[in-house]
Amino acid sequence: MIELLKPNDPRLNLRSRELQLDEIFTDQIKKLIFEMKRIAVGERSGSQPAKRSTVGLSAPQLGEFVRLILIDQKAGPDAVNFEPDLKVFINPKIVSSSETESLMREGCWSTGNICGAVLRPDQVTVSAVDENGNELEFTSSNPFQSHILQHEIDHLDGIRFPSRIRNQKYLHLVGQDEFQDYRQNWSTWEKLCPFDYWLKMYEGGDGANI
Repeated sequence: MIELLKPNDPRLNLRSRELQLDEIFTDQIKKLIFEMKRIAVGERSGSQPAKRSTVGLSAPQLGEFVRLILIDQKAGPDAVNFEPDLKVFINPKIVSSSETESLMREGCWSTGNICGAVLRPDQVTVSAVDENGNELEFTSSNPFQSHILQHEIDHLDGIRFPSRIRNQKYLHLVGQDEFQDYRQNWSTWEKLCPFDYWLKMYEGGDGANI
């Protein structure tokens, strides 16, 4: 079974390639999409939690460096314990974005215990191909969902959200038992993450607490 790369795996910094239309229907890509959906709904290592496991996922996080992501269309900052609605985007491109922006909390399996607040446009329009090979254009006017889309598309270019943070007060360390508290209190979080801690993780160092 396909598993997630560890946060200090330097392959997460690679740019992924586009998929050709005929590749979408190969067993390899069908299996990849199946495994991404399995992980997104929480079926990991034989366990199956009662709620969805992530709001978005990209293929390179699983060590497959193709331009493929999915998001949970029902996801919201406070939404838990609901049936997920997963949407697949192949070769996604942001074709337009709003001038209005919001600062929102972000976390990621691929950054371990590093979380932070990232400024991104509130609305984006994405062109892509769906898992059936059909062209699509998707507009998200929900700021939370727009952040997810941009976050996942960043992964396809080897970009993780800490690299978009310039002010250390917006880069945070969160303990394993503190994530629920962080969701509510991220804007006043006092446990800051030094940039060199993130840099060590980015470069693949073993010293990062992941």
